[in-house]
This record gives sequence, C-alpha cells and structure tokens, in this order.
Amino acid sequence: MTTDEQWLVNAAAVQEKQATSYENAAFFRALQAFVTQQAERRESLEGEIDGRSWNHEQW
Repeated sequence: MTTDEQWLVNAAAVQEKQATSYENAAFFRALQAFVTQQAERRESLEGEIDGRSWNHEQW
C-alpha cells in the first residue's frame, strides 16, 4: 500500500470515528475497504506485469 493509500485509509478511519450518523460512518468504513481492495489489486497487477516482462515465452 502506498503512502497516499495509507493516508486515505487513516483519514477515513478518523472520519468514521467522528461521524454523527450511521450512514456517514458506514460510508467511511466502506471507503476504507474499497481503498484497501484497490491497493491489493494494484499490487497484484504490478506483480503480474513484472512476471510477464521477465518471461520471454510470453513476449
């Protein structure tokens, strides 16, 4: 997870704790999950690109 993604997750956690309604808290909780999932997908795809670039049979 990049520092920007980590910052966003942390900021959303703070906003979730400070939320005055269930809807807002749920939004910030979902935002944290979304950013985390996107970071995992990005890292996975970066690994796939790296792996394919080293595999001469798939060039």
